[in-house]
Amino acid sequence: MRKILINDQVFDFKRKFESKARFLIDESVGMEAARLIRDRGWNVRYVEDVGLLGRSGEEVLAFAWKEQRILLTHDFDFIDDSRFPFHRNPGLVVLPGATGSRLGLADAINGVLALIGPYFKAYRGYKIRITEDGVWTIRSFNTEEGSHQEIRVKFGKIK
Repeated sequence: MRKILINDQVFDFKRKFESKARFLIDESVGMEAARLIRDRGWNVRYVEDVGLLGRSGEEVLAFAWKEQRILLTHDFDFIDDSRFPFHRNPGLVVLPGATGSRLGLADAINGVLALIGPYFKAYRGYKIRITEDGVWTIRSFNTEEGSHQEIRVKFGKIK
């Protein structure tokens, strides 16, 4: 009986949220990440390709919102809720590597493609930060309760 309920919940989740994500890569992450993701068959744009190189974070996120693309960045500024509100956020992932170390970046990108990529609708409006050691901090805003929600999850290598 329990197995049937879990299967039903998975089916309902997939039916409701399954939608292949499209990505926007900002200049802090770089063109190589965009190429890597594109080579894996994903729809991805790099900020330079769309005339946003050197533009403000507000302009970059506005483009991502307009195009409904999840923004992949190293820039912690995007976490600022007053500057970048949840209701104008198509989905945001702050990847590890902002300090110059690329430790954990490949694993984080693999995780994003595996867990977020197939279910874009489930992550719309979320702000996710991934650390070098695989901890995901997932933040959202519950409009019904008028409050922020945050969970932390540690993932191993995701292939």
